[in-house]
Amino acid sequence: MTGERGAAGAISWDWVADLYDTYVTATLDVPFYLAQAAGVTGEALELMCGTGRVSIPLAEAGAHLTCVDASAGMLARLREKLAQRPAAARNITALQADVRDLPLERQFDLVLLPFHSFSELTAEEDQRRVLASVARLLRDGGRFICPLHNPPVRRATLDGLPRLVGRFPLGAGELHVWSVASYDPATRIADGVQYYEEYDAAGTMLRKRQLPIRFALLDHERFAEMARAAGLRVAALYGDYALAPFEPEVSPFQVWVLTK
Repeated sequence: MTGERGAAGAISWDWVADLYDTYVTATLDVPFYLAQAAGVTGEALELMCGTGRVSIPLAEAGAHLTCVDASAGMLARLREKLAQRPAAARNITALQADVRDLPLERQFDLVLLPFHSFSELTAEEDQRRVLASVARLLRDGGRFICPLHNPPVRRATLDGLPRLVGRFPLGAGELHVWSVASYDPATRIADGVQYYEEYDAAGTMLRKRQLPIRFALLDHERFAEMARAAGLRVAALYGDYALAPFEPEVSPFQVWVLTK
């Protein structure tokens, strides 16, 4: 999970920035973003970019990106990776900023907010504020791509029980990541904790950290209403990154393509 790193009231991703690339290795959405960026000749904007999981493949494919994140730690990791990838570094400008207060005036042909990170904006005021900013920054005819959790599917994992996210190589040892969260239907917000356990080669735990997590589940009708109110139009809604039709009860995700 990524998100509004370091902003007041948000998940403090600085705390685990050094571990993030160890356990966030998903690539299922990268071909989708590469296809969406193909043919875009103007600059793209990626919000909540993290350590460049999506940014770097796009930049290496020729996209020109401004990448925004609030976490100094996550952007430091991005810059470390760019130092080893000159082709991507030429095409990326990294900017530390809160997405609720973007210091940008120019417009973009493509705006991305990957990995369900919009959900970490739990206050409706903030959600609407960010959508309004995107509408301001998007050129006429440009596209805004914003994937979200699909509430009926995601709620099944929000039962207060600990779940092993995975075990990942870390030096000579392993990193174990656990997650536990509960959902409040009255607020439509999930609260929980992620636990990070670092082990040596002998299986002895060296360090354990915990990171509070909080995110909202937005149903498709509510998100569509907020997007329209911001001046955005729904161009497409997919149920996954293979462009399957969105089915409210069973689709794993909501993958929104909005335009202005």
